[in-house]
Amino acid sequence: MEDWFSYLMSCFHMALQNAVFFITTIRNDLFLLDVRQFSALVVGVIGVIFLLFAMLVRLSGRLRRSEAVIRSLNEGLAQITQDLNVERVWRLAGGDSTERPSADSLKELYKILARHHDDASYMA
Repeated sequence: MEDWFSYLMSCFHMALQNAVFFITTIRNDLFLLDVRQFSALVVGVIGVIFLLFAMLVRLSGRLRRSEAVIRSLNEGLAQITQDLNVERVWRLAGGDSTERPSADSLKELYKILARHHDDASYMA
């Protein structure tokens, strides 16, 4: 266990030394820039941050639209599944193709089942 801890501590120590080295290098190089170059660098960094934020907002809008489309598709799929189940039960009840129950009217379906079979309770 101590080997893993010492390994992690050495990695952390190297990362800290590298970070201090790069920060020192950047700080020393920033002193060499004049006002215009420093301003351009700051505006560039702020521009990149703003661009990333705008992309995040745009993607969140797309996700909201996708969520609405998926919800609509799920509702359509549920309705189609209900229609197919009613059609299946209709065929099991021995119904003909001249009169079909609507998908929303389960009472009508039970009446048809009772008409074609003496006891429709085993189907339900």
